[in-house]
Amino acid sequence: MASAGRVRASLGIEVGRLRTTGVLLAGDGRELARSVAEHPPLQPRGALCEQDPAVLWAALQQVVARLKASVEVDLVGLGLTGEAGGLVFLDRVGAPVRPAILGADRRAVEEAREIGRRLAEAGLAAGLGRRLGACSPAAKILWLAANEPETAQRVATVLAPKDHLSWRLTGERATDASEASATGFLDLGTRRWSGPLLEALGLSADLLPEVFECADVTGRVSVAGAAETGLPEGLPVVAGGSALACGALAAGLIGEGAGLAWLEPGAGLVVRSAEAPGEADEAVELLCEATGGWHLSVALPLTTSPLAWLARELAPEWASAARAAGLEPEAALLGEAANAPPGSGGLLFLPALEGTAGQPDTVGAWIGLGPDVGRADLARSVLEGLGAALAERAARLRRPALLGEPVRLVGRAATDATWRELLAALFGVPIAPLGSRLDPARGAAMLAGIGVGLWADPAEAVARAVPPPGPTVPVDPLLQRLYRTHEVRRARAAALLAALEE
Repeated sequence: MASAGRVRASLGIEVGRLRTTGVLLAGDGRELARSVAEHPPLQPRGALCEQDPAVLWAALQQVVARLKASVEVDLVGLGLTGEAGGLVFLDRVGAPVRPAILGADRRAVEEAREIGRRLAEAGLAAGLGRRLGACSPAAKILWLAANEPETAQRVATVLAPKDHLSWRLTGERATDASEASATGFLDLGTRRWSGPLLEALGLSADLLPEVFECADVTGRVSVAGAAETGLPEGLPVVAGGSALACGALAAGLIGEGAGLAWLEPGAGLVVRSAEAPGEADEAVELLCEATGGWHLSVALPLTTSPLAWLARELAPEWASAARAAGLEPEAALLGEAANAPPGSGGLLFLPALEGTAGQPDTVGAWIGLGPDVGRADLARSVLEGLGAALAERAARLRRPALLGEPVRLVGRAATDATWRELLAALFGVPIAPLGSRLDPARGAAMLAGIGVGLWADPAEAVARAVPPPGPTVPVDPLLQRLYRTHEVRRARAAALLAALEE
């Protein structure tokens, strides 16, 4: 993959829940090649989400082999990224003692409650910057100790899945600040492991790797790593970052107050701050970001995709007909939503959300159903309901004037004109659409390029490697006034729904 005279390139690899993705970026920012290896997770029961670490290693090997076959480059650096919160448990010789527990795993509900109790007793919960729910690494470690004690006694090291792959490549135990900040063990101010937090949870720092900044070179591909993967021996490997941190970098989020929203799949908003944030709304999660700053993040914890549910359950015959016509049902529903009037004829949709411990926090509902309501009204009400719920959380970032404008948008919402327009009105800020997905693998390749000097700094990496957003969608003042009249009705409906659940 390396030879004099070839294009210099950096490699980013995303270790995802369902697939591993590799991206090669040239020094001028061009994407030279992309490869994907699928690997559905092991999930014997609903709350469990596991994977054999050997499967992830094999996927990395496949991705590298395919990239090597597709293009010849002078590879100068490698960065890895992945879903935050997952853990690989290793024994003293570095062998996995059980399948990896991935970030989305929600089994550790009781352990999350125990963590909350311990941190409250120690007076540490307020400065944590996040709630440690059932998906947190802290809860996963305590779950293992309580439920698989013999296995837990064999554990000498815990690594995130992407850090485990880096260790296999380089022989170095390392993680990055963005991944570490999602564990609940990190002091966000110093960006180092917190002794008091670990002590309160009864854990030892010896379990954990050293924390680096995301673009720091933490090791080089060893002789064994090169032999097993085909990567060049001595190739610099940077610490990398979480999928959110790398996805935000790939979206160009490096300025103060720069915001990035996503809707379908999932829903959330992240804002960058160059300074360590102080006290924040309890619903705002504080995380380290990829270029030395911090992210303030709010999320809409959806139990499922409302749009997919509507297409699958409410109109299955229509969904089948859409597929037969070569259309994705969710995309077809977006087309129908464009035919409904703003406000969906007074129909309100309240999405079902999930609590921090992985349990249902509320049920969803439609308010205002009547005989004149059609599929288009239902579809548009879902878009408006999701947008309103996310906008309510985004408002928590606007009170201290943290959120700049325009807000960049990715996901299915970014590809649909109706959704873009109503989100601009609900957020009260212009929207700059980027595309249909976050691209953490591109962000990891950018970090590798920054770390080895392919680009001088994050600003140059963004200028060269981040495609510009589409035309900015302005705030429609008439649509904004309409949605403001709906806010009171929506708040009353939510209160009524909460009362019915008691």
